Amino acid sequence: MKQNSLLQYIVLYMIVACVALAIATLARVFTVSIGFDSFTAFMVFIVVLAIQVVVYLSIHVVLQNTMLPWIGEWLSKIPYFRKKIESRQVPMIAKETLLDAPEQPSLEDIRNKQLQNKTKEQRDRLNIALNYTRKSFALYLSNEHLDVLCRNLQAYINELDVKELQPVKIKELTAIDIRHFGWNIWNYSKPRNQMDIAHFLKIVFPDVFKETEVDSIKRHLKDDELKGAIKIQENID
Repeated sequence: MKQNSLLQYIVLYMIVACVALAIATLARVFTVSIGFDSFTAFMVFIVVLAIQVVVYLSIHVVLQNTMLPWIGEWLSKIPYFRKKIESRQVPMIAKETLLDAPEQPSLEDIRNKQLQNKTKEQRDRLNIALNYTRKSFALYLSNEHLDVLCRNLQAYINELDVKELQPVKIKELTAIDIRHFGWNIWNYSKPRNQMDIAHFLKIVFPDVFKETEVDSIKRHLKDDELKGAIKIQENID
């Protein structure tokens, strides 16, 4: 396409140059025929040639900047020419859109991104549960036992074996407080069977539930919602 356009320009300029030279030559011959010397005739040749170049460039600029846009706008109103113009523009627009389209990620990149998002979400949820636990037990557990409780909670949320759980010794809090804590954690980590959190409480707080069966812990998790230091919370965020 570019080579054809260049060739057309070359042919056009050659035709213009030949016509200009022919007119300038005729002017020189006419000057000699009426009795002027060769130098004067040559100067007439140069002046006529220069005038033609200036006139051609002026006409070209006027046509390019003024007449052609006006003619194009006028032709675009005619249905036949409008269809021709649109048929040429659509492939060019499609090509530019294709070139500008961003590179699509591979399936492996998508999987890795989704895995990173899932891992981050799980980590964020665990941190929320751990922060809630530290706030709830900061006054009632030693630093050592609070760390043990947080490790136990992490094992529960990650659904690890109950053999990973270790007991802690608590002071001042009652069975109601511990059951409320258990319900809040279960509710936050749903869907989970309430029996799982009941087993968790039985193992982690053996002194509190020494004489209480797991089924009983499960049945009474949400009893007396407004009593105790730790109350039922629908959302621990």
